[in-house]
Amino acid sequence: MSRVLMPIVLVLPLVLSGCMVRSLRPIYTDEDLISMPALEGTWKGEDEGEQFSFARQGDGYLFTFTEDGVPITGIAHFAEIGKTNYMDVTLVESAFESFPEEKKEEIGPILAPFMYYTTPVHIFYQVEVRDKVLRMRTMDHAWAKERREKGHLWIDHIAEGDSTLLIADTPRVQRFLRRWEKSEDAWGEWEELPLVPAEMAPKSQ
Repeated sequence: MSRVLMPIVLVLPLVLSGCMVRSLRPIYTDEDLISMPALEGTWKGEDEGEQFSFARQGDGYLFTFTEDGVPITGIAHFAEIGKTNYMDVTLVESAFESFPEEKKEEIGPILAPFMYYTTPVHIFYQVEVRDKVLRMRTMDHAWAKERREKGHLWIDHIAEGDSTLLIADTPRVQRFLRRWEKSEDAWGEWEELPLVPAEMAPKSQ
């Protein structure tokens, strides 16, 4: 599984280490929602047998990542908060039991944090689409951990080891995001994923 696609699947960031900042509640309201037509379609992943897609569904998008024919599905909402565009993703369904055993060992620790809650947790990213390239970055979990340990995170949260779960309501989460939206310390590096259309499957004879 490619390093760039790994965060998305995580519905799904820097989850190579399992560390992330996520929110118990959506980061968006109905008034914040925007469409992202440039992402609509089915795209190649970086590795053989991988592809991902965004399909319009209601006020958001059905996001599907497929590896070797096995899908992981989420709902993505795009929102403009302050002067920045964000993607908020929640896990809908994982065909975890369909993965080969070696894949279960790889992806199990990644999906586990999303199965501990009866309410879906929200993973959020700053996003940009430029010249057929999706750019995205997550909030830096080490930055959040350092601030919370000093009592300077200034938002209701639960500490989960190196990870942080924001438990404030949506308006408070948005104020938090606007405060730090331009801080390079608060966000990880931009990851870039070219939007290359997936090849159409050959028609059966």
